Amino acid sequence: MIGAAALLLVCGLLMLYSLSFNSPSGTQWLVRQVVWIFLGTAVFLICSFVDFRFFNHPAVIRIGYVLVLIILIAVLFFGKTVSGNRAWFVIGGFTIQPVEIAKLMLIIVLAQYFSYNNIEIWRARHIIVSASLTGLYGGLVLLQPDLGSSLVLFGIWFFMVFVSGARPKQILSFIAVFVVLFLVGWQWFFSDIQKARITSFVFPNKDPFGVSYSQRQAITAIGSGGVWGTGLGKGTQSHLGFLPASRTDFVFAAFAEEFGFLGVVTMAGAYALLVMRIVRIALRAESNFIRLFSVGYITIIFLQVFVHIGMNLGFVPVIGLGLPFVSYGGSQLLMLCAGIGILNSIHARQ
Repeated sequence: MIGAAALLLVCGLLMLYSLSFNSPSGTQWLVRQVVWIFLGTAVFLICSFVDFRFFNHPAVIRIGYVLVLIILIAVLFFGKTVSGNRAWFVIGGFTIQPVEIAKLMLIIVLAQYFSYNNIEIWRARHIIVSASLTGLYGGLVLLQPDLGSSLVLFGIWFFMVFVSGARPKQILSFIAVFVVLFLVGWQWFFSDIQKARITSFVFPNKDPFGVSYSQRQAITAIGSGGVWGTGLGKGTQSHLGFLPASRTDFVFAAFAEEFGFLGVVTMAGAYALLVMRIVRIALRAESNFIRLFSVGYITIIFLQVFVHIGMNLGFVPVIGLGLPFVSYGGSQLLMLCAGIGILNSIHARQ
C-alpha cells in the first residue's frame, strides 16, 4: 500500500521535473510539491501512530464535522478565487483547498453512521440523515462553484450506502433524484463555464478552439506517446504550451506522452496494487466501520482516477479533478496521506 502510493508520487515528481525544463517557474512547482510530500509524510506518520479507534469516537466525529462545515462556509466569504472558483485559503504562500478535508471527514462520518445503523440502513430516515450530512458539504462546495468535487462527495455517499445494504429500488430512486437535481442545477445553479464544459463534451465540434480545445490536445498528447513514449522532457504538447493544466487536470496526458503505454500500465498497476491492499484490509476488518472507511477511501481513488483519465480521453466533461498522488496539489495530497495513515493504523492494530 505504502509502496504503491510512493510509486505514484514518483510519477508525479517526474512529470513536474520534466515540465520544469523549459519553464522559468517550473522548478518552483517541483520544490513546492516536494514540500507537500514532506508534510504529507508527517501527516501519514501521525495518523499511523494514532489508534484508528480515535477517529471513530462520536465526539471527535461531531466536532470534526462541524469544524469542516464552518471552514467550507468561511471559504465562500474569505477564500481566494482561482479559475472562477472561490475554493482556496492562502496560508504562507501555499493554497489550501478545504473540500479535500471534507472528503476524508465525510468518509469518517458516514462510516461511523452506517456501521452504527447498518442493520436498518434501508429505512428512509437513515437514508435521509446520511444524504443530509452529505448534502451540507456538497451544497457548499457547489456554491464555490466546484462541480467535480461536489460530485465526488455525493459519489462517496452513493457507494457507501450501496455497500451498507440499500435495496435495489432505493438505488434506482437515488439515480432518479440525481437526474432531477442535475436538471435543476443546470437551470438555476451551474455557472456558464460549467455548462460550456458539458456542452462541449456533448458537441465537441461546436467550439473546437474553445472549451473542448484542452481535451483535443490531451488526446493528441496521449496518441503521441505510443508504446515507449517520447522520453522524459521531450513531450511536445506540454512543453510547447499546447496542453493546458499539464501539472493538474491533464497530467495523465502529459505522462502518457512522455512515458507511453508502458508508463501508463505501470501507473495503472500501482493504483491496482493500492486498491487491492485496501480491499485486503476491508476483508480482514473486525468492524463495519473499518470496512466502510476502506470502501469510502477506495471510492475517492476510483472516482478521481476514472474521471481524470476520462477527461483526458474525452469521454468525461472537464470538471477539474486531479489524479491522486500524481497531480500537483498539496491539499489533495495531505488528505490522501491522512487516509493511508488511518488505513495503516488499522492494519497494524487489528
